[in-house]
Amino acid sequence: MSLKIAALVASAAAVVAGGGIAYAGIVQTQISWSEAPSVSDIAAAYPARARAAGVSGTVNLTCEMGRDGHPKDCEALTEKPSGYGFGAAARKLAEKLKDEGTNLYHQNIFIPVTFDAAVLKGEAMVSKPEWVSLPTAADLNATFPKTENGVNQVRVVLGCTVEPGGSLGGCAVADETPPGQGYGAGALALASKFRLEPWSADGAPTAGAKIKLPIRYELTPVKK
Repeated sequence: MSLKIAALVASAAAVVAGGGIAYAGIVQTQISWSEAPSVSDIAAAYPARARAAGVSGTVNLTCEMGRDGHPKDCEALTEKPSGYGFGAAARKLAEKLKDEGTNLYHQNIFIPVTFDAAVLKGEAMVSKPEWVSLPTAADLNATFPKTENGVNQVRVVLGCTVEPGGSLGGCAVADETPPGQGYGAGALALASKFRLEPWSADGAPTAGAKIKLPIRYELTPVKK
């Protein structure tokens, strides 16, 4: 009996597409930043008081998009918790963001910035990735185990580090259920097909962070 791949589901690889929403003079859209701060940049900019207390924080900035693609004249719309210096740090970090290829010049934009205390311990994780590229069905077929094993549902979780440029490096199989079927090796071969945006949907850097990538194989017999 031969098998075909019915579906590949990577919950960390969910892609959300949509346009911008304008309100109160602010354009809220997921900008594809070509440049963004890294995990080490966040750690270096972490406010001293928050660093000492191990406190995490979030900031929502409103900025004007400059002609050169960098945000300018940023102000903190919200800052939680207040009093730790997250707003000032976020404004400084926003200078490292750069947008290319859009028509947002001179528009007011909304930028979320997340300060996760995990970066101070070298434990930063990407929780809401934005994907530049994903494996195709042909890529998946090319890495499928060649021998039949009677298994029709397998879940593999890869643990990787996001490299500069958004590629995945240092990947290893964190979990394969059921184990020993050869799907872990196949999933590892797919890792090079994933590439992330440098800034996540929740306003956190991806370069230098870890990511857990779940991939589920669902297999059905081919009718002859």
